[in-house]
Formats: sequence, C-alpha cells, structure tokens
Amino acid sequence: MIHKLLLYIFISATLSNGLIFKGRKCHPTSHDVYGPYYIPNPPPLLQFCTGDKKIKESETLLVHGKIFESDCETPMPFLRMEIWQADHDGNYEMSTDCRGFLNTDQHGYYEFTTLHPGKYKTDPESYLFRPAHLHFKIFGQHDHKDLVTQMYFYGDSNLGWNDSCHVCASYRKDLIVKTVLFCDEEDLEECTEIAEFNIVLEKGQGTSVTSADYDYEYR
Repeated sequence: MIHKLLLYIFISATLSNGLIFKGRKCHPTSHDVYGPYYIPNPPPLLQFCTGDKKIKESETLLVHGKIFESDCETPMPFLRMEIWQADHDGNYEMSTDCRGFLNTDQHGYYEFTTLHPGKYKTDPESYLFRPAHLHFKIFGQHDHKDLVTQMYFYGDSNLGWNDSCHVCASYRKDLIVKTVLFCDEEDLEECTEIAEFNIVLEKGQGTSVTSADYDYEYR
C-alpha cells in the first residue's frame, strides 16, 4: 500500500503546481475564526495526535497540499504553518500533541499525518455539534497576509447551518475537502485517509481572520 500511497501523493503534488486552479476564478482561501483553543508557538511536528489512545483503532489521516501566492500559480516556499485540532474523541487538551507547526518545502508543499478529528458539543443543551475540522494559521511572506482558517470534511452532517459555531465558515466550499481512502490490499483494516487542502494567500498586510466576540457562544 505504501508505494501506491506515495505515488498518489507525488502525482497529486506535481499536478497541483499551479494547475489546480486552472479554469476557475482565482480567489484567496476563505478565512475563519481562531476559536478558543489557539496557543501560539507550538512545537514542530509532522505527526500529530500520536499520543491519542485511539491511534491504534483509527485510520491515519494524511493532509497535504500547496500554498500559493494570490495569483493561484506561484508556490510559496518555506512558510510557517501552525495546525491544531481536537483528538479523535473531540477533546482539546492544551498539553496534547494535536497541535504543532511545520514549514512548506521549496515547492510550497506541505504534508503531515494525524487522526480524523472528533466532533464535540459546545452547549450541553444544544443538539448541534461542531463539524470535524482542523485549524490552520499560515504566516504569509512577500507582501501576503497571514491566514487563519479551518479545513472541513465533505459530507459532514454539521456543516453550514448545522454548525454550532454560527460565525464559522464551514459553509465555504473552498474549505471543504473530499477525502480519498487508501487501504492495504493484504489487510483491508489498515487504511489511510488522504485529504488535499491547497491554500491561496491574500495580497496585503496583516491577518485574514474572521473576527468573533469571545464572550459570544460562537464555539
């Protein structure tokens, strides 16, 4: 399985070099809220949530993609990315290894492994959950803004109006990814979920982020 997986990622990364937005209007990636669980200056990581007790029971989630300048064509190398997420059960622990940073390579490409984040209720009296999501903060260069955003999963029943966070951007199509599942032909229980999340930064100074009043129950 590993050889097919590497081949898929290599082909995907090669084809996405400025071609992924071909034929579509070029827009910066939608921004989103920080949320209440952001902690600056996390440790360097390429494998997230390795301490999660569910790691042996769950499929590995491999997230990869490229970061582009505002023209949707020029890759942005050596950018710092901070990522944080809930564990498989939907818990945020401030001391967990489900948060960290990495840098894009010389081609603007990034890749890391983790577990599919769990959903969580933000209000015990509400029937709504936050959809499964990963948080990203990208530190822009070359006159491009920093970006705070979130990645969501296609088919999640809590996207959009069913999201308990009413100021979050889970309705934005560019933040919703369709995953591909790769399983070992000899062991169908050994599978890896692949998510490709390409990002376009906005030209300018400052940070592209959705503002929210933290006293408001925006989750």
